[in-house]
Amino acid sequence: MRFLTVLLTFILLLSCENYYAKFYDESIKNREIDCLKVENCRPFLVNKIVKALKEEGIVVKDSCPYTLSVTSKFLSQCTSPHAKSVDADFDGYLRFDLKKEGRLLYRIQMDWKGEFSEGRIKRLIDRMKKDIKFKSLLNFVKLF
Repeated sequence: MRFLTVLLTFILLLSCENYYAKFYDESIKNREIDCLKVENCRPFLVNKIVKALKEEGIVVKDSCPYTLSVTSKFLSQCTSPHAKSVDADFDGYLRFDLKKEGRLLYRIQMDWKGEFSEGRIKRLIDRMKKDIKFKSLLNFVKLF
C-alpha cells in the first residue's frame, strides 16, 4: 500500500501543470486567425512547436501578420549551483505571446514540475485553441 501511495504521488508531481492566460485585446476573441509565424531564440524548440501547430491544422508561414513569440525556461536543465540550491515551485515554463504588428494580443503560459516533454507543447496549443479561433487547415482538407 505504501508503494502505491509513493507511486501515485510521484506520478502526480510529474504531471503537475499550471496554465495562465490573459487577453490584452478582447477583440481577438471574435477574430479567426488564418496563420501564425513562430519566433524564438531556441531552434530546437521552434521546430517542435511548428510541427505541433501543423499537426493541429494551424497554418505556419513566415509572411503571416500574427506572430507567436515563444519564451521558455527549463530549470531542470540548468547547471548553475544557485539555480540548483533554490527549490523552485516549478521546473520550467513555456509561454506563447500572440502579437500582431508588435502589439501583444494574448498570452498563455504553462508552468510545470518534472521534465519537459513534447506533449507539453501540444497541451499548451490545445489550451490556446480553446481561447482563440484558428482557421483550421484540417477542416478545409476534410471538405474535399
